[in-house]
Amino acid sequence: MNTKISFSRCWVRAVIAGLLWMVASGPLAGQPKPVFTPSLTLLDGGSAPLQSLSISKGKLIGPGLPAGLTLDDLRRISLAAPGERSAAKPAMIVQLVGGGRVLGKGVRVAANECVIDWDAGAPLKIPIDKVRWVRLDTMAPNAEFDKAVAAPAAENDRIFLKVEKQVDSVAALLDSLTEQEVAFKLEGQIRKAPREKLYGLVIAQPQGADDPTRCLLSLQDGSTLAGDIESVENGVVSLLLPGDAKLELPWAAVQSVAIHSHRLTFLSDLNPLEEEQKSIAFVNVPWRRNRSVLGRPLTLAGQVYERGIGVHAYCKLTFDAGGKFDIFAATIGLDAETLGKGDCIFSMLGDGEVLLTQRMKGGEAPRELQLSIPRIKQLTLLVEPGEGLDLADHADWCDARLIRAAK
Repeated sequence: MNTKISFSRCWVRAVIAGLLWMVASGPLAGQPKPVFTPSLTLLDGGSAPLQSLSISKGKLIGPGLPAGLTLDDLRRISLAAPGERSAAKPAMIVQLVGGGRVLGKGVRVAANECVIDWDAGAPLKIPIDKVRWVRLDTMAPNAEFDKAVAAPAAENDRIFLKVEKQVDSVAALLDSLTEQEVAFKLEGQIRKAPREKLYGLVIAQPQGADDPTRCLLSLQDGSTLAGDIESVENGVVSLLLPGDAKLELPWAAVQSVAIHSHRLTFLSDLNPLEEEQKSIAFVNVPWRRNRSVLGRPLTLAGQVYERGIGVHAYCKLTFDAGGKFDIFAATIGLDAETLGKGDCIFSMLGDGEVLLTQRMKGGEAPRELQLSIPRIKQLTLLVEPGEGLDLADHADWCDARLIRAAK
């Protein structure tokens, strides 16, 4: 018997067995998914389980909820686990003022009203001046369309039409959009084009029309709606869009609600009164809003944060708190992009007095901060290098926020 061949066969069998065990014990084996529990996320980061919920005049009512709880006491309402999104492109996209975006199946415009067919319920009827843009060709991006979206005109709409193998646009006033054609007024006359030639529309927007809204509803179909929740009753949510346009849709179609509380201000939304940055080993690396210093999503221990401040040691930022806030809260640590390296000293000062000093190294678990700051007028975030110069000192102040106490 050839012992070399026998050993080789045994080795191959062992490798195959190991691979089969890895497949059987890994995620491909259908590991049970974590159980999702509907919940409320409070301003301080705490959470409360949610059984059922109704909302009236900003007040929340439900089993086990504290009396007097309002939307202003919350950051988020989580109703359903994120579902798997279809890889297919939507038939069309309608962007609304305030940040809402509807993934629709069809759209029509008549008598200054936009009607959108979608999967979340009955067709949405929205005043055309609450629509920012409509894109019917979702497969082919267009640079000129993107420019018009970024800087919409204040008077004329932009009609984008497919002409041969390119997209041209004309400044005009949209008159109507049907299943067959688009009509627009140009130089005092109504012009028409077949609907299949329409690439998209950018609606004229007065200044300030796209101001941020209080609530952003993420829906099960991937759409988002921005506005103010007037009520949730009998399984229906009533949403007030900017400009007092009202929508009603099934509460069951909502996956989550992000809430911009009047009691909360993110430091990343403020401009510092003073800033000082100096690096030992590099050219000074500028701090960033809502990103790490390398421009990546803020990430600590595998969790990604949408809001916060990314800095490189040494960095000192002073903000105006105005004596109007009661709590400073944040999650701090060295960003995951350092791959476990780095050594920093986080400090926070209130009106020049040290309120916190915390040394942290790469790979350490993030630290949750909640500090009382009543009557403090100037708040300073300071990150200094620890040992080993500042070679990987990418420090994150994730979810850095100022909170007013409830009245």
